[in-house]
Amino acid sequence: MALWRTISQSLERRILARELTPGDKLPTEFELSREFMVNRHTVRRALSDLQDKGIVESTQGRGSYVRRPSTPMQLQRRPRFSDHVRERGRIPRTETLKLTARAADSKIAAQLGLRVGQPVIYLERRRFIDDEPTGISQHYFSHDRFPTFIDMYRARGSITHTLIDSGIPDYTRRRTAISARLPTADEAEQLRIPRHVPLLVHSYLNIDGLGRPLEYGISRSTTEVLIDFPEPERS
Repeated sequence: MALWRTISQSLERRILARELTPGDKLPTEFELSREFMVNRHTVRRALSDLQDKGIVESTQGRGSYVRRPSTPMQLQRRPRFSDHVRERGRIPRTETLKLTARAADSKIAAQLGLRVGQPVIYLERRRFIDDEPTGISQHYFSHDRFPTFIDMYRARGSITHTLIDSGIPDYTRRRTAISARLPTADEAEQLRIPRHVPLLVHSYLNIDGLGRPLEYGISRSTTEVLIDFPEPERS
């Protein structure tokens, strides 16, 4: 067996055994060269093989890191994180970080059709797929419209079920804006990623069945976005 393949398989076994976990930095080329007693060209070939398999990501000047398994999230009018993840045979989990009432600033007020200073519900959550953190999200709702939201959410643990109990049987996505940036130190720690791995930032507005603003949210995630275009009509 080629030496580079031996190195590649050895590193892959360490990753599968979770000796190296998503976000961990691999030993340097110099360290791997000494460990396997080969030249750097052979090490680079092994790392290239792991990168081609989607197991490792390498950045010049920063080194190689174990890549997080990715579940592409599809843009939909009815976004349902847990259902989407389960459909792909993965296990979703959501952790509540903050849940409180606060005064709406000008941006939040404009999105929800409120006056500046009106109370809003602020919910911050961290999402997991197969126990790997994949995103941090912030959610805003009108407190006047949902005065019991905090207590109901604490009991239900789900935005969708809390809204159903509040008389909102369905809601849809009105718009989504997507950008990318590098994570802050806190985001990198919470998502267990190195600081050079960019995050996708989704700013969105959900509306109720009458088209009224319901929820404004900001999501920062490590997942990919999948956009399907309809098949062209055949004449």
